[in-house]
Parts: sequence; structure tokens; C-alpha cells
Amino acid sequence: MANTYKVPAAFLLALGVAGLALSQPAGAQAPANQPAPEVKKWNNTVPTNRAVYAGKPSAPAPRRDLSGVWDASAEQGFQAKGAFEYPAMRANDAREGIDPDERNIARQLPYTPAGEAALLANRPAAGVRAAPPGKSNDPTDSCEPVGFPRMLLYELRTFQIVQTPTQTIFLNQTDNSWRIVWTDGRALPAEPEPRWNGYSVGRWTDDSTFVVDTVGLDERTWLDYAGRPHSSELRVEETYQRVNHDTVHLTMKITDPPMYKEPWLALNKYPIHLQPPGFDMIERICSPAEAAEYNRLIGIPLSQ
Repeated sequence: MANTYKVPAAFLLALGVAGLALSQPAGAQAPANQPAPEVKKWNNTVPTNRAVYAGKPSAPAPRRDLSGVWDASAEQGFQAKGAFEYPAMRANDAREGIDPDERNIARQLPYTPAGEAALLANRPAAGVRAAPPGKSNDPTDSCEPVGFPRMLLYELRTFQIVQTPTQTIFLNQTDNSWRIVWTDGRALPAEPEPRWNGYSVGRWTDDSTFVVDTVGLDERTWLDYAGRPHSSELRVEETYQRVNHDTVHLTMKITDPPMYKEPWLALNKYPIHLQPPGFDMIERICSPAEAAEYNRLIGIPLSQ
């Protein structure tokens, strides 16, 4: 973990709770007649994970409906090595002493020369391409907006989907960010003024598949934690396929001709699970004051 990494207070609290749980004697179990613990109604930190869904029969998917609270963190939603389908690698990593295990799982992206140069200019705080302590230029180290699609290719955690007759609204736990996907038939803007999260339109291609196209994304953001770059021509296509009542498969295609020779899939049928009704998401906000305090006590200030 890089010294400049921010740690939300809620996350530290969760670690403390986990530590208390691990301190229980091995094999200790509650008496058989003890009632099941009440489901926590506020500030949930433990979503229902894939082990619960693995052998659980599920009802059919409702027609053209994605509403509800969804979670992917149990499926490795924190993508520390970059976009899930492409763990980070550069052409010369093998000559720079990168751990062999990292090289073996890495897949090379189809960078253009401009894309390779932009990649090398970005210095992540951690992971395969980590910069030396204090030398990262990751914009999120100083609490700059994560932006889209990095919000899904870095901290793909819990999010809620709300549907109206003209919009599909995504409320992301990461940085408490939100996105509006228009479903009223409008076209994407031809010359969009850049936005952190871009401009999005969505459509149903069948009764269980929702496709979102996004353009107009601010070049200051990174695609993922590994520092993958993008240009103003970036186009992101998300496909949400609801395979049954409890599960959605998310596929994300990146198209950016100035940076990549061909489109590539950052996520490919990535499983996301529906959470119980009443699930209350915790805050995961980057606070500049808390980040500065963390760097003062634990990390290395960004100015060094």
C-alpha cells in the first residue's frame, strides 16, 4: 500500500470490527438455540457475498428492471492492478524487476505510441507500476474526482440504481458520486463540454439487457488505478445483463483511437449481486483534510 493512500474513517472502523471477530476462539459457535443476529439496518459494511449466491436458486429477472442496491466488492471490486480483465503491464516491465507473478497474470493493452507515452507519464501510488514513495501523481491522492469509468474500474463497490420514465440514475458508494443515464431517446452531444462523469444515454436491447454509451469525459481522469490514460475521444459502452433476479453481468468496452489501437474489454460479464431490501450504504468520501492528516501521521506528504 502506498504511503499516500487515503483511508476513510468508515474503513478503519470496519477493520476494527473485523479484528474483534478474528479474536474469537477458533471454532467457536453460537448455541444452536440462539436466535440469528439482527441484520444491521444502518451503515452496512458487509454486503451479501458470492458464497451466498453460489448455490442459491434465483427467480427469473424482472422485465427491463435494474432498480435496487447492487454490490460487486465480494468479486474483487477493488481492482488494485488496474481494470479487472487487464492487470497492469508495460512493454518494458520485465526488465525493471517486476515480480514474476505479476508479469504472468498481466495482459498487454493495444497502446498507440501516444497511449504508451501517456501511460508512462502517469505514476500510480501502488500496484505493478507503483512510483517511489511520494512520487505518485495520481489525482485521487489529493481527492480530485475519480471520474468515470474509473469509479467502476477502481472501487467497484456498492451502488444503487433508480429508474424513472426518462432516466436511469446510478448512485455510487465510491466518493458518493452519481450519474444520470438518459433514456428519453436523446442523442449524445456532438461536441460535449468535458465532464468528470461524461454524458450518458441508455437503451434496452431486449427485456434483460441495458446498454449505456458515454462520451465527453475529462482527460484529467485516469481509466483505472494502474494509470491507464484516455483522450477526449474516449467512448465507454456498458452492458448490464440481468441474468436472473439476483445477478447482473456487467461488461465494459473502452474505445479510444488516439490511445488504443483497438477497442478492449475492461470488464467482461463481471458478476454483481442484488442486496436485500433496506440495505443502507455507508459513505466512502475522500476528505482532503483526512487525507492530509493520514499523510502527516503515516504517509509521505505529496509535496516531498
